Amino acid sequence: MIFRILVVACFALSVAQAQDIQYVFAENGLVVREKPNQGAVKVGLLDYGTAVEIIEHTNLSLDIKDNSGKITGQWVKIKGRTTDEFFEEGYVFNGYLTEREIHSPLKIKFDAFTVFVDELAKDSSLKNAELNDDTTPIFKIEQGVSPENRYLKVKHHQNYRTIEVFQRHRNSIVVTQGKENKLIDYQHYNSSWRPLKMLPSSGNIFKTITFSKKEYKRFGKINKQELNMFIKTQCCTDCNTLTSETKALKNIPYTIMPSQIQLKVVMTDIDGYKTEKIIIFELPLEG
Repeated sequence: MIFRILVVACFALSVAQAQDIQYVFAENGLVVREKPNQGAVKVGLLDYGTAVEIIEHTNLSLDIKDNSGKITGQWVKIKGRTTDEFFEEGYVFNGYLTEREIHSPLKIKFDAFTVFVDELAKDSSLKNAELNDDTTPIFKIEQGVSPENRYLKVKHHQNYRTIEVFQRHRNSIVVTQGKENKLIDYQHYNSSWRPLKMLPSSGNIFKTITFSKKEYKRFGKINKQELNMFIKTQCCTDCNTLTSETKALKNIPYTIMPSQIQLKVVMTDIDGYKTEKIIIFELPLEG
């Protein structure tokens, strides 16, 4: 008898913990309403990437027109999950929800638009003292992490004609001293900008490119004698650690490594004016 009670209790607990969690995939955020109709009172606005718990399906269908055409779905009842949501329950259109998990997107806000990079918030830190619309944001990326092969969302703040996103990388000369890699500002290689493809019927969602090992080794012609002199005079903080060959300006230990990945977002407004912003990600110098 006790065993049967335990089995029933465990089953009930597993049912209670089984949640229907989905994620907001809406271009301008997802409106939460008090009742399942478009004329109902607005009780919240969920940003891109917000996790929501669906607690009830209404079977009330709805068609929404947006830039990518018609989106069909239905009203669902959700439960507020984060501390900055000022509602306990509400209704949203599930045409802008996805089961694909979105982890803490990095949010970069400009006057004309906001850029979200999927799953990068916890693995990056802003190097700029402060970020405003006149500065180029530079983010330092943690070891073993890259902004490659990630979903990228552009949320516009005004009417527009087109939104385009481009990506390129920078290769740099890195000197190895002991177990540490040191970037030197002697010469760099910047690849050409490559356009990112917008996901079909997604509303300004793109996916970043993964560069090959060959691309990460591309570089221009190097004057080795000038480079050796530069390293000796500018970069050697402890020349006693260098070999006699190095001191004689021969066989300086250096390699070519990717040091940055850059994104460029270009939005053309309805009057034809272009707003262009560049975002820089500094990569860890892995040995």
